[in-house]
Amino acid sequence: MRHLRNHRSRLATAFLACAIGLPGAAQAAPFATTYTGTISTTDFPEIISGQSYSVTFVFDNGGNSASNQAWTGAHLRCTFWRMNDARNVGFVQDLAISAPTLALGSATTDGAGVLTGMFTEINGDPAGASFSSTGITHTVPAHWFANGINNVFSDAAQNRSVHDASGGVQTQQLSRWSPPQPFNSPCTPALLAPSATPVPALGSTGWVLLSALLAGLGVLRRRRA
Repeated sequence: MRHLRNHRSRLATAFLACAIGLPGAAQAAPFATTYTGTISTTDFPEIISGQSYSVTFVFDNGGNSASNQAWTGAHLRCTFWRMNDARNVGFVQDLAISAPTLALGSATTDGAGVLTGMFTEINGDPAGASFSSTGITHTVPAHWFANGINNVFSDAAQNRSVHDASGGVQTQQLSRWSPPQPFNSPCTPALLAPSATPVPALGSTGWVLLSALLAGLGVLRRRRA
């Protein structure tokens, strides 16, 4: 009996290792790309001039690969902005609830999953419960602009703003954007934690392996009986 249990354990471990190790196993339908810039000037006391910031867009066209894809404005699902080197000021908006006010162009990739094109402009003016912020105590940020024009981020009255050292989010400088990566985290304030990372999910390959694992365990139980 002990030998059977050990064999079953080794089988489970082997199948799970394969599911985790295969590149396709962690693929999920949503993908994300991140732009990194430098803050030139800011009217927010919590945001520091000269430090870095990042803006991430999450999109989902139903595909399970980053290769040879095209994501349009209709596929945008989430954006989150993190300010300062410590990423201790943040803003997140659920774009599935409150869509961008403007989204021109599309994000495209080649067969290797490398960006070959990016939206020319994405602007947001969130409302209601579709957004959250952290680290800002004086006002609630309510406008953001990814269009190559300053300012990039401001409060509701637009009397406090953040400016990019390059003159705005340079959407067409593809080297400034990270390659699209699987992103299966919900669009919630939890994304604003400095250490937040996407939650991987099993893709189609992973589910096939998991099914095979369960079937193998079933065979072992029948043999034992």
